[in-house]
Amino acid sequence: MSVFVSRTSQKLNFVQLQLEQLAKAEESTGWSSQAQVECCQESLLFHLESAYGALLREIGDHYRLDVAQVQSFADLDALFEQAGVQSPERAELASLEQDAGSWLRRLRAAYGACWQSGARAQAIDAPQSQSEIRLVQVSTDVAVSDVSPQLCRQWYRELTQLADRLRAGMQEW
Repeated sequence: MSVFVSRTSQKLNFVQLQLEQLAKAEESTGWSSQAQVECCQESLLFHLESAYGALLREIGDHYRLDVAQVQSFADLDALFEQAGVQSPERAELASLEQDAGSWLRRLRAAYGACWQSGARAQAIDAPQSQSEIRLVQVSTDVAVSDVSPQLCRQWYRELTQLADRLRAGMQEW
């Protein structure tokens, strides 16, 4: 088994573990429960995005491409182009990447929103406070806060099914 297959599987397993943690965080009634939920949401997005990246490298490795250069689908696509290789995996991924309404594009947009939240952090006015410490609302981005456990589970299922489907096709090749 390729190290890339193992890495993809490992990242998908991490998603499962994070989904369990998210369920526990949502049931929590402690003072930090909202922070735990947000932490789990962003962790899920990170592991889903990482699993997708690992899948891209797994596909590239199968076709004996230089996967060290693969950071995105565009990188993989360029390597396919340079090698003059056509593959059904490339076509399916291109379709998902180009469709603005696809689950993959929504997942990647939500992951990207994690990096935007800090840039939009807003100070909360607290006129009664004598403290020089200002509270900052970090989760101002709707895209991240709209990531529900159900949506994460759906993205996990979609990504797992995509990996299984593409792997089955590569075995036939």
